[in-house]
Amino acid sequence: MPGREAINLIKKYLDEYNLLEEYTFDGDIFHNKITLGDKDYGVAGIFFHENPNLLANYIFKKYDSVVDIALLINLENEIVILRKNKECDVDLGKLAKQLSTGGGKETVAGCLLNDKILNLTKLLKPLTC
Repeated sequence: MPGREAINLIKKYLDEYNLLEEYTFDGDIFHNKITLGDKDYGVAGIFFHENPNLLANYIFKKYDSVVDIALLINLENEIVILRKNKECDVDLGKLAKQLSTGGGKETVAGCLLNDKILNLTKLLKPLTC
């Protein structure tokens, strides 16, 4: 997907951030502790086709005790939406800029999928809770 189209799609998903519909998910969620700076965070990686924010709300509702940051990955459009739980102190806008071409707000951000993010996901294991 060309860069501008991907950026517009990220903006669309960020605008839908506050949707609070009920949502269920039966796909795979991957997780591991990842060190950012001098602190460990529970990072989850999830592949999505649509409704990333509903998916993130579902994950934080169900796995809030183990997931601090969710990387919602859309392979088709080559984008990543980043979300965090309420207690997490990471600035996702800054993290998105460090990981790839992207940015956003402290609580929700997005970026283009790249090798750095793909390598990060290789550290994640299936989440079983």
